[in-house]
Amino acid sequence: MALSNQFYKSGSVLVEILLALALTAIITPAIINGLITSRQGEPQQDQRQTALSLLKETQDSLRLIREKGWSTFSVNGVFHPQISAGSWSLLSGTEITGDFYRSIIIGDVYRDLSGNIGTSGTLDSSTKKVTINIGWSEPYLSDINSVSYFTRYIDNLAYTQSTRTEFNVGTTLGTQTTNAFGGEVTLANNNYAKWCSPELSSANIDLPDGPPVAVAAVGNSSSTTIPNDVFVAVSPLTSTSVKLAYLTVTANTSTPLPTLEGTFTLDPAKYSNPSYVPVGINLTNNFKTNDVKYYKSPGGKVYALMATDLPDHEVIAVLINNGAGQVYQDPVNKIYQYWTFFNTRIYQGTATQDQTPFGYGAVSLAVLGNQGFVASGGYLYTFDLSNIDSKSTANGLDMIGCRIELDGYECLPGSGTDRKYSSGETGTSWSSTTSPAHNDCSDGGNIELYADNYIYPLKVGTSTFVYVAVGAGVNPELNIVNTTNIPSAGTSPRINNSSCGRISGGASGWKRVGSLDFNNISGTEEAANSVFVKSDGTRAYMSSNGGIDANHDGQPDSYQLYVIDTTSKTAPRFISGASSPPTSGYYYGSGANAQLFPRRSLTVLNGQRAILVGKDGTIDGNDASEYQVLNISNEASPTFCGSVNFDQGFNDLTSVSEADGDNFVYMVANTTEKQLKIIQGGPDTGIYVSSGTFESSAFDSNNITAFNRFSANITNPTQTTISLQMAVADAGTNGCNNANYTFIGPNSVDYAGSFFTSTGSTITGAIPLVNTLNYHNPGRCIKYKVFFSTLDNSLTPSLLDINVNYSP
Repeated sequence: MALSNQFYKSGSVLVEILLALALTAIITPAIINGLITSRQGEPQQDQRQTALSLLKETQDSLRLIREKGWSTFSVNGVFHPQISAGSWSLLSGTEITGDFYRSIIIGDVYRDLSGNIGTSGTLDSSTKKVTINIGWSEPYLSDINSVSYFTRYIDNLAYTQSTRTEFNVGTTLGTQTTNAFGGEVTLANNNYAKWCSPELSSANIDLPDGPPVAVAAVGNSSSTTIPNDVFVAVSPLTSTSVKLAYLTVTANTSTPLPTLEGTFTLDPAKYSNPSYVPVGINLTNNFKTNDVKYYKSPGGKVYALMATDLPDHEVIAVLINNGAGQVYQDPVNKIYQYWTFFNTRIYQGTATQDQTPFGYGAVSLAVLGNQGFVASGGYLYTFDLSNIDSKSTANGLDMIGCRIELDGYECLPGSGTDRKYSSGETGTSWSSTTSPAHNDCSDGGNIELYADNYIYPLKVGTSTFVYVAVGAGVNPELNIVNTTNIPSAGTSPRINNSSCGRISGGASGWKRVGSLDFNNISGTEEAANSVFVKSDGTRAYMSSNGGIDANHDGQPDSYQLYVIDTTSKTAPRFISGASSPPTSGYYYGSGANAQLFPRRSLTVLNGQRAILVGKDGTIDGNDASEYQVLNISNEASPTFCGSVNFDQGFNDLTSVSEADGDNFVYMVANTTEKQLKIIQGGPDTGIYVSSGTFESSAFDSNNITAFNRFSANITNPTQTTISLQMAVADAGTNGCNNANYTFIGPNSVDYAGSFFTSTGSTITGAIPLVNTLNYHNPGRCIKYKVFFSTLDNSLTPSLLDINVNYSP
């Protein structure tokens, strides 16, 4: 027992010794560290104080460096300050002096849509993020730092436009200021181009001779930089010297500029040199022109086709452009080259010629694809244009098929006789006769001489139809002709059969298949002047004489415009039904406008507006408008919606739609001066022009200023675009009012060709700090320019407000 106790005591002493050693190991370092810290505390505090002094010195030096010049201060990188000759500057890299190092990190600043500093957004070119680091290694490694933001000078200011009053001092071109949302800029309403508020353009031009008879025009389908082509038949008499005038009219201009490019005549007195006068062409200048159309061949050559009164040259083709440029027979007096002709015949290939009973020749001409169509003496003829480039003055255009009989007759005033060919007849034999309504060939309000006044060919599916406005001699005023199946030696009837193309007995695919009489009440007098057909062939719009009550029932025998349902080509009908006269689907002017006698001229625009021109048919105190626009959006009840009064009257019109959607009506007036008249038109309500710009007024900052960034709120509907450019300039002699401005975008290479574009409902960007052309930023003056466009003219983008940030 004594021995065990002894061992127990020895173990306890050992444990106590070990515990004491352990405590000593723990406490001793702490005591030592405390002693060391106590000794180093004062030096470390001294180092921190020195570092704070360096930090303050660095901050002060940066302010001085910033104020000396922003361009040197605002370079991104790592720097340290240095003083020399009493002036601070920045040197690249970190400074190490003794135990201390010092660095300045300069970096970019971005702002969000609200102008707050963020990690992304729009670069603020007049604010820099500056991080200062001061560090030391003794007594032990430590550092202090600060983050601050330096602006170009003192502060960032803002120039804002957001009200209509503020926008009104800018310059609008195809744009307007409105107040629907508190003030904004939008595309302009098509006010000058409303069809129902028409005005004659100030642009007009004197044409040679005249009064002009007919006009045709075409606009380039892909570019507005190419002028519109206009062809005018200017020879109402055989004795008229000049037969054709060709003009160009500038496209995409609110005041179009017409230019006379040249003429066609065979009058030797008009040539600059006798050697230029064509010889051996079997043609003199003794003819008149009844109609004119345009044709561009597969080879790219442009021809003017003229319908004449000649019995063997009913159509004359004049070369205008050979694909490389205009072609003149006389380059001095700019007289175009006679090319070839078409002579009407009874059958394709026969030498037997056709002509009209009273020498009227071809009175209406049309082109569809590579086929030409001409109405002459109550018959329709078709000819091939596809090989016109290879034809000559002696080798005329080829006829297609056989002639097709129409309903109209020719009338000779004073003879009391209407005539046309009977079956198989040719030459000067006209045994088909009837009596005119009056011995002077008057029929309603117009003097109707011609069998047919206007033809309109149209492709419907795989079929080709020609709509004809019948002029005189019989009841039907509308004919529809099927020209789909060209007769040949193997068809029934054969091409050389006397029944070929006849109303009775002809092939269903090559004859008149449908007709309509405007008024089947006994004793009435009516005649058709023009026909215009909807692109799908389901509607024909026709003008008639109107203005006479031959059967004395208190109603005009015919109206001035009819809307006809031609869904069925074999059974055309009025909108109100098959019964005649119609109870709806027509227009007859009220008051003085009832006295308008439409001429061979009618156009329909987008199925919404129809335009009639003609002459005031009576001499009394009333004054009918010679240009009348009708609203036909409700085709059952067309209504008058606008007019232009021009007492001399108009003889013909055509409409042109340019590549950007601008629409024009070109008319030829019944005058011998300023004969070409132009009306620009377009939709009437809630519609905008296709494009425009807004240039702000100049903002004068009164000092050389850095313009930093901008933010614009916009609306940008589908199918519309809006973008902008900025211009910063030095002041001119009259401050910012006459400074020279260059508008640029954000592209660092092609500034002038780039634009700030939209993201959602905003356009934001950093205003370039560059000098290029007349653009100088920093500068004193600033403008912005906004570009608007739309592919849907019922929609417009809008500029709601803009905020420009700058540093004075």
